Amino acid sequence: MTRTVFRLVRGFGALAALLLVVLGSGLALTQETSIKVLVNDNPISDYDIEQRQRFLSITTQEKPGPELKKKATDMLIDERLQILEGQKLGSTPDEDEVTKILENMAQKNNLDVAGLTTALGRAGVNIRTLKDRIRAQLVWQDVVRKKFRREIQIGDVDVDRALSDSDEAGGGGESQTTLQLRQVKFSMASNADQRTIAAKIAAAEALRARFSNCANVTELAKATAGATVKTLQDQQTSTLTQPARLLVMNAKVGQMTPPSISPSGVELYAVCGKVSTKGDTKVREATQRKLLNDEMMIRAERLLRDLRQDAFIEYR
Repeated sequence: MTRTVFRLVRGFGALAALLLVVLGSGLALTQETSIKVLVNDNPISDYDIEQRQRFLSITTQEKPGPELKKKATDMLIDERLQILEGQKLGSTPDEDEVTKILENMAQKNNLDVAGLTTALGRAGVNIRTLKDRIRAQLVWQDVVRKKFRREIQIGDVDVDRALSDSDEAGGGGESQTTLQLRQVKFSMASNADQRTIAAKIAAAEALRARFSNCANVTELAKATAGATVKTLQDQQTSTLTQPARLLVMNAKVGQMTPPSISPSGVELYAVCGKVSTKGDTKVREATQRKLLNDEMMIRAERLLRDLRQDAFIEYR
């Protein structure tokens, strides 16, 4: 189960503060429970609400009270809906992933999982409360990925716009052009005489005259003596030598450049695609991931809102 769709277990970064609180407290847990909310016949007990309220209190430093109790109740309702939606799609929490997240959280507080369990217990919070929260978010992440990943496409234009609208490094960098080329080459020795060179150029010009589109380049090369063809995908202009680089940059998509002489022969280039992008590659990749995550979060919030509107929620 991937962790790239959107950020997990938000709000748990305050566990360092939690440890300062739990070492001096020993709170009794509720012994009797009763159902307070039904979410599509899935129960939430007063114990569940109390546990979540205590957990929120020590991780957000908010004081217990009606507002925090409502926040805890709403969070539990959302999680029930997330789990139920996951069940429809066959999404179940990966317990190994749950354990890894717990271990990471414990490690950040110089503890192991057993120590984290003890620390939470001293604050009156059962470790199950934290595990349930993690499980719900893992399931929800998988639900959102399954429903929306194929619908969301973040292209170069979206990245360019985001970089132009921000102050991120690389947003104002030099443009880079990526090309899809078909290189046709007439090989010849580096010490070829003028007559040989002229013959190669004439053959190249004749082939160029018959060029109509990128689809027929291979057939043209096969039908021309001494010609070979090579496909160059995602080619950077900086990798081409002059004058080929200038000719390619000036050519439009669907055109073939005039012949140019290189140390190894006479070359022509069919320009089959051209994309101009801005900025550093790493910055662009990070920006693309952020745009994808942001869009996933928007879709996730809409989906949860719709699930809540359609759900049968009974308060007791």
